[in-house]
Amino acid sequence: MTTRQPSDPRAHRDPALDGLRGIAVMLVFFFHYGGGLKSPHLAIRLFGYFSSSGWIGVVVFFTLSGFLITGSLWDSRGNQHWRRNFYIRRLLRIFPLYYTALALSALGLIVAWRNVHLVWPFAVYVFFLQNLPRLEGLVQSIPTPLSLYHLWSMAVEEQFYLLWPLLLLTVRSRRGAFWLCLWTFVVSAAFRIAIYGLPLVSGQVAYSFRDFLLVHAGAFALGAYLAIAWRGPEKALIERLAMPAFFVGLALYLFSSLSSHSFMLISNLQFVLGLPGFSLAAAAAIALLLRNGVPRSLCSIAPLRFIGRISYGFYVFHILLQPTYSTITRHLTHSNSDQRYLITKLILAFSATLLISWISFHLLELPFLRLKRHFPMKPPVAIE
Repeated sequence: MTTRQPSDPRAHRDPALDGLRGIAVMLVFFFHYGGGLKSPHLAIRLFGYFSSSGWIGVVVFFTLSGFLITGSLWDSRGNQHWRRNFYIRRLLRIFPLYYTALALSALGLIVAWRNVHLVWPFAVYVFFLQNLPRLEGLVQSIPTPLSLYHLWSMAVEEQFYLLWPLLLLTVRSRRGAFWLCLWTFVVSAAFRIAIYGLPLVSGQVAYSFRDFLLVHAGAFALGAYLAIAWRGPEKALIERLAMPAFFVGLALYLFSSLSSHSFMLISNLQFVLGLPGFSLAAAAAIALLLRNGVPRSLCSIAPLRFIGRISYGFYVFHILLQPTYSTITRHLTHSNSDQRYLITKLILAFSATLLISWISFHLLELPFLRLKRHFPMKPPVAIE
């Protein structure tokens, strides 16, 4: 067996979890490029219905972040500079590509409109505030030719990265950590019920909270709970319950989808029941992938691992360049809506995003990732 050096950014990466990242980012991709719901062709219509559920890929990322971040933080507590190292490592992972995307989008705006004053709303993105009510509408109105609307999830992630280590400082035991995860899940559920489950909030106000951290905190909390349980005697029970929990969570999501006549996260029932249901399924899926078996083998195949490894860049570029892909496809197909347009755009976007993400990973992200060796943290998953 080849031993990887500590400076190798691939060290301590679980292949099945990389595969899960690959599945998650492809779900998001097909959500944005699937289309076909109004096609007269049955196969394309069915694909359109499938792709409309692709938002669950973001839930997978949130749950996985809760699991990995909490595991690494919990095992690193007491080590020298562990909080400083955590924040610097997150900075090295997120900031280079994120701010490059912002710079490209701002440059595109200036070139397109020849007006530098239009750039000022980008300050919302700079400070990861684009998911907040009122500010969200401001940034969505930026007339840039390079889209950034998908970066709401990066704001949610960064807010979690900022707050969660501080909350973990308040607990002294595994029992305290369990209660922290439980109360985070409960508060998130109560917030969603208050906003989406009670007839006291107007539809417009409820819509403005759809990307708020508290709406999605339950997914992080379930991942965090799994991380703590996986490190103790509860692991055996989690392994036994993982498969039933996966199907229960999936059933809750499907029930809310069928009741709402949509697989998308647009109905109140989806926010109250479907979102926590699939969060449970995502946490159970992580537990299933951490033990030997068919799910782990399937998610560890090379193509999924490859896409998972570059999933951050894939996520950023598949929407950043979406207007460019649309323009090229219109020139190629001389159309902007028919079946040939949709298929051509999907193939073009997937191929180009894959290539650009691979280049970005090696030329932009990897040099910064190698610096993480100077700021050590315990790996979140033990790799054989």
